[in-house]
Amino acid sequence: MIPCTLLQLAERSGSALRRGESGLIIKRLHTDTRTLQPGDCFVALKGEKFDGNDYVAEAAAKGAAAALVSRIENPSTLPEGFGLVEAGDTLIALQKFAADYRARLSVRVVGVTGSSGKTSTKEMTANVLRQHYKTHATQGNLNNHIGVPRTLLALEEEHEFAVVEMGMNHPGELKPLVNMATPEIGLITNVGSAHIEFFKDPAGIALEKSEMIANLPNNGVAVLNADDPWTAVIRARTHARVVLAGLSSQAEWRAENLEVTTRGIRFDLRHGTNKASVTLPLYSRPMVVNALLAAAAGSCCGVTFEEIVHGLETVQLPAQRMEVSRTPEGRWIINDAYNANPDSMRAALQSLKEFPAAGRKIAVLGSMGELGDRAIELHRQIGEAAEKANLDLLIVLGPNAHDMQHGAHGAGMKKEQILLCHKPEQALEALKTHFSGDEDCVLVKGSRFMQLEKLVQALTGVTNGGAH
Repeated sequence: MIPCTLLQLAERSGSALRRGESGLIIKRLHTDTRTLQPGDCFVALKGEKFDGNDYVAEAAAKGAAAALVSRIENPSTLPEGFGLVEAGDTLIALQKFAADYRARLSVRVVGVTGSSGKTSTKEMTANVLRQHYKTHATQGNLNNHIGVPRTLLALEEEHEFAVVEMGMNHPGELKPLVNMATPEIGLITNVGSAHIEFFKDPAGIALEKSEMIANLPNNGVAVLNADDPWTAVIRARTHARVVLAGLSSQAEWRAENLEVTTRGIRFDLRHGTNKASVTLPLYSRPMVVNALLAAAAGSCCGVTFEEIVHGLETVQLPAQRMEVSRTPEGRWIINDAYNANPDSMRAALQSLKEFPAAGRKIAVLGSMGELGDRAIELHRQIGEAAEKANLDLLIVLGPNAHDMQHGAHGAGMKKEQILLCHKPEQALEALKTHFSGDEDCVLVKGSRFMQLEKLVQALTGVTNGGAH
């Protein structure tokens, strides 16, 4: 963040300066006392189970120069010169300041949203842009009402582009994020059933996702998935130019001759008369479409075809997202434990089916969250998808494990091929027996609340030292 004064912080966040010198320099806004640095302004956010106003004294003791608060108590106990800026709502103040900060920069913003694949597409887009420009991107998946302002405030004058991931769980959440970041290029990966619990139907999700492109400038670009049936609906919401990417013949950016290898997915990238062989170091077919979206966005920003190819082939995704590793004994682990929804679950099962391992194929599937009244139906469908994946063993866990078991058996999978586990420890014991042969391959995937990464960690311990 470019430093500002305490008075500028108050004015630009719509708050009031209550204590401290107006010219006090603020180096950074920060929301966590555990990682504060001297010169920071501590932003006292409030949540259901915490109130940042209770930690102002701690922030001051750790060297913070000031605090943005919604309640002031015992200011006399704070160090002399410590600044206090008061807001009715510190989150709104943070967002307002971030929007003002972004507006003062000449950085060009690419916004990324979608029901699944947001983080991987954001990472690929950023890596493509970095081949040509100074680029900043959302760290991890900090894509919500707190994460987006944090991303914007991490921008520096040197940055030419920012790739900002934006997520939502409920209706009305995306538009404020888009208004804050004001992208000139809006990218939507897909429209699926993630978070369906909070929407009336998929059409509601499509409408919410389309907020990404609804207010793009006339000279902006909407980069959309040519293979998604909802694209025909949501593209009508923008006046910007639309660029399509996907496997469809309608796509300007296409992939042909896809082949899954132990190094990743190889395909021929095509755009107009340009063609190149690309090996994407990822293993899910939907990742190819996400790569095409990233390529299209990069091209719209002026990145050359050769730079795009290099950016795609050198991308590194955050951990636990189709992360493939091999144990010293030659067994394969596909760790996709970070999160799950019906679309990404089907894609992961297809990836396991196609993965070129000669041994047994095993899937450990945890339950999916935020599916509301459709949870039983959607988990049964995942069980059916597991049967089609030609697995040697299906292990199911979580509150909807029985529904996945029911779906798999109903689709024709033998009972002895399905193991319902009530605890991750049971799944681990089963894997000690069944995940033992050379070239065996196991997929581990479930929603965040299942915390199946712990199973992966234990599994790598079982295999004498872990995967690498």
